[in-house]
Amino acid sequence: MNRSFKSIRSARSLASLASAANLALTVVAGAAALLAGACAPDKMPFPEGETHTFATLNEDGSAKPDGLAVSAHDLNLGYQSYTRYCYACHGVKGDGHGPASYGLRPPPRNFTLGIFKFARLRSSDELPNDADLKYIVKNGLHGSAMLAWDIPDEELGRVLNYIKTFAPQKWEKTKKNGDHVKTLEVFEAPADPWASKEVEAIARGQELYHLKAECLNCHPSYLGKEDLFKLSTVAAKREPDTFKAIGGFRDDPHGSVAKDSAEYAVRLLPPDFTFNQVRSIHPGSEINDLFRLISFGVYPIMPAWKGSLEDKDIWAIAHYVKSLIDLRSNPAAAAKLKDGFEAQKGFEIPKAPEPAPVVDATPTDTAPADPKATGARKDDPKAVDPKAKDPKTSGVKKAPVTQ
Repeated sequence: MNRSFKSIRSARSLASLASAANLALTVVAGAAALLAGACAPDKMPFPEGETHTFATLNEDGSAKPDGLAVSAHDLNLGYQSYTRYCYACHGVKGDGHGPASYGLRPPPRNFTLGIFKFARLRSSDELPNDADLKYIVKNGLHGSAMLAWDIPDEELGRVLNYIKTFAPQKWEKTKKNGDHVKTLEVFEAPADPWASKEVEAIARGQELYHLKAECLNCHPSYLGKEDLFKLSTVAAKREPDTFKAIGGFRDDPHGSVAKDSAEYAVRLLPPDFTFNQVRSIHPGSEINDLFRLISFGVYPIMPAWKGSLEDKDIWAIAHYVKSLIDLRSNPAAAAKLKDGFEAQKGFEIPKAPEPAPVVDATPTDTAPADPKATGARKDDPKAVDPKAKDPKTSGVKKAPVTQ
């Protein structure tokens, strides 16, 4: 069923209250973390002389077969910082069950899985680059209790290495030849080909979002039904190898579709870009962040489009989604968009015209004979004059047959 605009506003009010509750819980979590840090036990978890080796890359981006060896001293320092900053939400075991975690939605990340939603992972076998993890910590995840943490790089590096000890099956895994697995390469976005052509980028991105990439199967559609159908028919006629005319709509085309997630043990709701904060998009770098997010997806819920779409098209979708995010600061434009949905909610895709009936041209028994239809020769006197007499009955002699 299509939701009314009034129900959407009610849902958003509840979401705002939930966001405020998350913020309050985050403050409590921060206080608990500071208290926990002040009361950290004297006994450190790693005995002197112990070393852990983690998957990593060399500085030039090549694989580092021998991995990254981290001493017990540095891991213990990382443990102390983790207790100060992270323990309250993520827990002493790194499983996301810290004392401040209860009631937080989304719940804190479970580090024992070695899976990170916003770290460019495309499969459970991949491991993020440390640069991805630092990016998340320093910028936070909007709309969640994960705030941005201003932690010096050296200290943050030690925290990340300590977090890796929660999932040794991932970070300390070795290949059959004994080499350590490697992490993803450092992310470098290519140049934006639409930098000076934003209007064209948004138009192209709108088509790709609704048709080729089919983002509207999980996220809302931002076109009324009739407008969407017209867009698809025009695009399919222009680029039949890329676009297809749509054949129907889901029940609630302007709402998000919740997805089950066994990895995170919760149902995840894809954001409505005109209302929800996008977790990993940050002010001042929205286009680059969106290109990154669309390219690599949100494992395992949102697919990665890198390789399936050209970079130029991914940039176009990023520009279109950015235009939707901008509507959050323009309530009048957002309301006009929703009104357009309501005006077209009764639209149905026109049925294809039925083929014309086939007429049977076979002559009936009572129809007069047609010389052309019977195959008679024009010089046949019977065909020319049906009253012509038969030579046998008329007494006319036949001409002799010659060889």
